[in-house]
This record gives sequence, structure tokens and C-alpha cells, in this order.
Amino acid sequence: MPAVSVIIPAYNAATTIAEALATVRGQTFTDTEIIIVDDASEDDTVKVLEKSAADCRVIVHTQNQGPAGARNTGIEASTGEWVAFLDGDDAWLPHRLDAQLRLAARHPEVAVWCAGHVSFADDDPDKAAASNESFRLIPLEEFANHNPVATSTVLARRAALDAADGFDTSFRGPEDYDLWMRIAARHPIACMAAPLARYRFMTGSLSMDDRRFLPEVLRVLEKAFDSGGALEGHPELRRWAVANQYWNASWMAFNRGARLKAVQLWALSLVKGLAAPHRRPRPWLRLLARYLVGRRLRVS
Repeated sequence: MPAVSVIIPAYNAATTIAEALATVRGQTFTDTEIIIVDDASEDDTVKVLEKSAADCRVIVHTQNQGPAGARNTGIEASTGEWVAFLDGDDAWLPHRLDAQLRLAARHPEVAVWCAGHVSFADDDPDKAAASNESFRLIPLEEFANHNPVATSTVLARRAALDAADGFDTSFRGPEDYDLWMRIAARHPIACMAAPLARYRFMTGSLSMDDRRFLPEVLRVLEKAFDSGGALEGHPELRRWAVANQYWNASWMAFNRGARLKAVQLWALSLVKGLAAPHRRPRPWLRLLARYLVGRRLRVS
């Protein structure tokens, strides 16, 4: 059995999947199996895979199941002790698996490792990243503030994924947020400071569309704070968690040109945030000023 099962969900990734695969094959750690799940793509993804994925196991969904369903299919087919995720439009830096596995050997109590990431616009990722093994444990309470885990940097114990019952297929978009939160309620999750992956910001992607993403992420938080949820023991954080999501959605709306909607979401964030018992400082007026003068926000 391989040490690591690499799972790549792909949907309409014909223009990016070959590059993603190349960065897996280019890893300094090579004891891997590669499982690609085509989630009923409507472009030429399958044709590209026929030419470039001879050394991979390719599973084709006949009906689209979303990222959660595609990743679950990959997990079920995996045989490694560890599972590493890579989206079909992202890429890894060459030392990604090596760096995480070295730390995993020294810290067996950690169930999930993640790391920093850079955009494809960054032509010179930190050259010292390969030797930078600094990391921090992510406290469960941090998940109320945001999702600190970039899925394309995740190296997870297969046993921890199974114990958590994998990704919740009822979510489209923040399904990873839900899973990492549930695992964090049971096991340590560690994040390396070094960037280990490249992330591609796609115009129109679900995670950048407030109209589709906000309702989904609010459902994730509702599940987390309700009875039996990962954050059930922290009801004092609920208002601030919701305020953060309205804040994020407001700049998503502004960046798609919906200025009025952005201001409405900003106002909801302000009301929820000021009512939160454990609120933190936010540049409320600065953000509103940007909306009023029409200055686009940098996505980072």
C-alpha cells in the first residue's frame, strides 16, 4: 500500500488538470497513489485524462455530486494511511508532501496537517519554505472566526476522515469548512507557516459568489453551533461567526459589481458584530468608505 493517497476532484478542469497532475508527479516524496474523480465534467476533462493520467486511477461520475461527493468517492477508493487533497485547478510546490510527512512522523497526535498557499500570480514562492518547519495548532474556537484550512494543502489521516464520516454532501462550497471543524473537535489540526500549494482564483467560482456561498456557509455554522455540533460548547461565538460571514459576503458582492448589495450585507455584519459578546475590532467605516468611492478590494 502507498503511504499517501492523493485525491483530485475535477469538474470542468480540462485546462488545468494536467498542470495539477504534473505537480503531484514532481513531488520529492513519491510513495503515492493518485486517484482522480471526474465529477461529470461537461468539457474535455476526461479526454485530457485519457492522455495524461495513465499512471492514475480515474473514477468518472455520471452525475455531478459536487466536491464533497467527489472527494468522498476518492477517500473510499484510497488505500494509503494518509490522504492528500488537491483540487483540479490548483498545484503543489515540490516539497509539499515531504515537509508535512517529516512533521507527521514527529507528531503522531496530529490528525490533519495544512499549510499556507500562494496564488498563481506569485512567480517566486518563498524559497526557504522547504526548510521552514514551523507550525501552530489550530484551536477549535478559531473556526468560528473563519476557515483556516486550505484544502489543497491538507494531509489527513485516513482513519480521522473515516471517523468523521467524510464530507457532508448536503453542502456545496463550504463542505471542507464543515469537515475540518468536525475533525478539530476530536483531534489536533496543525498548520505549517510555509506555503506548500498554489491556489487559482477563478472568476465566478462558488466560493467567490455571495449569492450562492453565503446561504451555504450560514448552514454550516448553524450545524456547528446546534446540538451535537462541533461548536456547541461555544454559543458566545455564534453572533460573531455569523457577522464574519456577512462581512466576507459583502466584499464578494462589491467585487462582482453589486454595490448596493455589498452595503446591505455590510450593515448586517455591523449589526451582528456589535451585538456579539466577544467581538473584535473591525474597520467598519474604512470598508464602507471603499464601497462608497468604488475602490475594488484585493482578493487575498
